Amino acid sequence: MTEIKGKRILLGLSGGIAAYKAAELTRLLVLAGAEVRVVMTAAACRFITPVTMQALSGNPVHTDLWDASVPNNMAHIELSRGCDAIVVAPASADFLAKLAQGLCDDLLSTLCLARECPLLVAPAMNLQMWGNPATQRNVTQLRADGAAILGPASGDQACGETGMGRMLEAEEIFEEIDASFQPKLLRESAC
Repeated sequence: MTEIKGKRILLGLSGGIAAYKAAELTRLLVLAGAEVRVVMTAAACRFITPVTMQALSGNPVHTDLWDASVPNNMAHIELSRGCDAIVVAPASADFLAKLAQGLCDDLLSTLCLARECPLLVAPAMNLQMWGNPATQRNVTQLRADGAAILGPASGDQACGETGMGRMLEAEEIFEEIDASFQPKLLRESAC
């Protein structure tokens, strides 16, 4: 039994080859009964299309901070309100840096700052990028700010190297999201 049924989840995609895993994550969330809204950065749209994500989520995909179809033309406010969680998968090194510094120059980064719900991010990048001291500082800051960091894992990477930085598989991210909705007492007793 999952805790995801009936939850409103905003799934954000930043740029990275791991964006293809977001399609399967969307499918799993929808099958579990979640309402999934998708927001994609311009870089994410170069790896997977909004049409794919719309077909899988059953909802329009948002890519523009200035989307006039959103009430009050304030997508960064309207899309984050009423969400039970915002999940960014993949979260690139660039996107993690934006979040850690409070920079918001696109729809996804802006709504992450305007949120009133938990933020979960699934890093995805090359092993040298993951191991870079700047990235590690950003991850430390995000944890201190209350964001849940999901992964990354070690494994084969698109660049041909093997190591830490690979985004978790869709099933693993799904399980982490589900666990985040469990009552705190149950999560502690399960450890």
